[in-house]
Amino acid sequence: MTSTFSQISVLPGVWPSAELMERLRPMSERSPLVLDEWPSAVRGSFATTDAILAGWKDELGAERLAQLPALRYIGLRATSTDRVDLDYASRHGVTVSPIHGYGDIGTIEFIAEQLLLQARHATPARGELSGRRLGMVGYGNVGQGVGRIATALGMDVVFHTPRPRETPAGTPRWAPLHEVLATDYLSFHSPAYCHVVGPEELKIIPPDAVVLLTTLGLPMAETALVEWQRARTGKVVLDLCAGHGLSATARQLPGLELHELYAARTTESVRRAEAGLLANLVSALDPGERRSP
Repeated sequence: MTSTFSQISVLPGVWPSAELMERLRPMSERSPLVLDEWPSAVRGSFATTDAILAGWKDELGAERLAQLPALRYIGLRATSTDRVDLDYASRHGVTVSPIHGYGDIGTIEFIAEQLLLQARHATPARGELSGRRLGMVGYGNVGQGVGRIATALGMDVVFHTPRPRETPAGTPRWAPLHEVLATDYLSFHSPAYCHVVGPEELKIIPPDAVVLLTTLGLPMAETALVEWQRARTGKVVLDLCAGHGLSATARQLPGLELHELYAARTTESVRRAEAGLLANLVSALDPGERRSP
């Protein structure tokens, strides 16, 4: 590959800082383009784009990618690649580079904050988390971080993954899904845009349980969420990642608390994400021409 890209284009989901744009300029023969939306007609310098930076909201299906015949690199300010047509990218020699872990700390802290808030301030009777059970569907880096904090607070923590896992004594333990769902507090850490529970599984969750959602997209169909939440008294707490695209009907559900923020987006996580974007760009260039981002 060459030592620079011909045209770097930045899609809306990146939310680039001035510092990121400054660092991109030496990597692009033309000034980097910042787009407010995907143009209805691809023309001008955008038509020559060979590198795209995109966020988790940006759709990069085959129809869009085919409009950029020079494209050879997609850098994601996201962990999930679900919105990129990976088959098209593979067939056309386009490298797709996500980043990992940049928002884990912010998400872990948001969930810990909500656990404490719901226990202490959601009802007139101020309660404690110690002795209560936290169930987690999924047990990646975020789930493990939440599990460590909840265990330190005295909670009994169980998690479910498709395959059983052995964990050391005194740490969160694997349990079947029905046991994890039947808990006082429940947090989902399942794959992006994946419905991992349906109406029958939702019925297992106690009617007064607090459910925390920070997944990319809901972990259940919206219709199932609406029907289930209407019949219970417990809260469902979401950030904008889980609540993205939520209908007005769902937003107005009793007990549904949508926070107008992205749990993963903090000052520090933005810096980590942009550093990851730059590092991946550097790695995509000719190894003999690598530079420090």
